[in-house]
Amino acid sequence: MPTRVTIILETGAFLYDVTDNKPHIDVGYFETPSASDIEVRVDGRLVQPPPDAKLGKGNTRIDVQHDGKTVVPKIVRSPSFEKDLLRKSDLYAFTEMPKFIETAYDCILRFDSGTFESSDVRTRRFTKHRVGDDQNANDDNHTRPIANKVLVHYDLGDGDVLRLRRADGTDVWSSDSVPKGATQADVRLLTHDSLKPKYHKSALTHKATHYYLPNSDPPPMNTHNGG
Repeated sequence: MPTRVTIILETGAFLYDVTDNKPHIDVGYFETPSASDIEVRVDGRLVQPPPDAKLGKGNTRIDVQHDGKTVVPKIVRSPSFEKDLLRKSDLYAFTEMPKFIETAYDCILRFDSGTFESSDVRTRRFTKHRVGDDQNANDDNHTRPIANKVLVHYDLGDGDVLRLRRADGTDVWSSDSVPKGATQADVRLLTHDSLKPKYHKSALTHKATHYYLPNSDPPPMNTHNGG
């Protein structure tokens, strides 16, 4: 029986555009202040992540690798993912659209395969702040219903392995740690409320005099065209 592994992205910057035509999706991430950046559940039961389960800093890259006989070597974007992902155009006028600063992120997760779909879809409130002094401009922006999580699914056959591999060859996490016979493993990449300014101010080049902060943990975000 195959094991389904789902990577749960609770935040992140999807660094692609519909015009990119790339075979992979890169997601910019910041480390949390916690001891681990991931939480793992196997068949609904919380398990202890490895002691070095930090995503890393220094704009390092982590490859999400599915190796084995049943690999589907492509990205699948579900209709919900295409429709529900927060876009910059949900917050900014076209002439004020900021760009991602890809070198600003602690790490870049690279996905070469997996089925992407949205989760926890609901409206969100963003508050407007001045770029110059970070003061609240007292102007809220309520979005359309957006994905507050993105799920990336993999179905692993016998002998298949899914790993989050650092550039030095070590793993943040590997499905080798999942007991045989398990049917579902959820690997949740965590976020933290304190990271809002990093995602929504520091990692963007602002053309406007203002920027927007979400009212709680930062949801995943895409380019103005993306999806």
